Amino acid sequence: MFLIAVDEAGYGPKLGPLVVAATRWDGPVDSEEWSDDTANRFDLLKTPVRIDGQRIVIDDSKKVFQSRTQRRGDSSPLGNLHRALSFAHHAMQRPESTWQQRLPTLIPDDIEQLSAIPWLSGMRQATNWPTDLPTKWLSRETVEPAIQAWQVPDWCLHEARARLVTAKAFNAFCEPCPDTGRAANKSDLLGETSLNLVASMLRDPALKQHRHGQIFFDRHGGRRYYAGVLSATFPDANIRVVQETNRCSSYDVRLDDQTLRMHFTVKGDSFAPVALSSLHAKCLREIAMTFFNDYFQRHWSGDIPFQPTAGYPVDADRFLVAAEHTCRQQSISPSDLVRTR
Repeated sequence: MFLIAVDEAGYGPKLGPLVVAATRWDGPVDSEEWSDDTANRFDLLKTPVRIDGQRIVIDDSKKVFQSRTQRRGDSSPLGNLHRALSFAHHAMQRPESTWQQRLPTLIPDDIEQLSAIPWLSGMRQATNWPTDLPTKWLSRETVEPAIQAWQVPDWCLHEARARLVTAKAFNAFCEPCPDTGRAANKSDLLGETSLNLVASMLRDPALKQHRHGQIFFDRHGGRRYYAGVLSATFPDANIRVVQETNRCSSYDVRLDDQTLRMHFTVKGDSFAPVALSSLHAKCLREIAMTFFNDYFQRHWSGDIPFQPTAGYPVDADRFLVAAEHTCRQQSISPSDLVRTR
């Protein structure tokens, strides 16, 4: 059996990318049974471990990012996120030594798009990274205590992958269909992006040895029904509704050689593998927003002093008013900068 856990960062903001990330865990090859006891094994990841001088847990990304460590003046605003991801990096036995080397394998479907976005193009070169961002992964020796403490019996962390959806791509997805006039929304985008990310991970030949998989998503908003989007993503699959409740919607997706149980759960990031995916998404989005603010600060013009933004609606509106002169000077189209839906 294998497990894929999916979560996002940046669903609510008007500025900056939506990032969807997934982690994959491999378990016993011959197993098809999933129970609360199996799920509870992953609670080990919530045990605090000291990494690089700080106590780290795998938890909701907002809690990790806004921990007391950050408020005490960590050397990097991404300090604890980077510590947790350095653990994951070495647990997966990744060969890359820097973020720039990792990006093409972390966001393979979106890496080329970065070059077309002025405020993100610098992410591909280490020399362009702001000094307060981590560029190198922590050493294996530094994260070894976490690797030892967070060994989940019978399971190993194998892969992490993400999608980075820019505002330009976000708006293009939500454009009305020329034939029907129907416009998609951000819930549609999140669902389709998340499932396509899972579908891309399922193409790994190593998964052929597994006949069963458990797929976990953090459910957003009031959406309860996912059979339609599952059918669109897996058109050749036989899909059976297991449950569709206020708390969780679950489906069996039967492919030719595999059966997948897909769970869409409210507060799904309480499950540690989903939380680890959340940490990947949050860290990648924060890196992108650092580049966003760095670009606008370097090109800032007009009478209003520059103040960075996290991209959430109220502050985004403040930023856009202040940045109007800069956007005109740099010929920045609103559809490339601001999410419309």
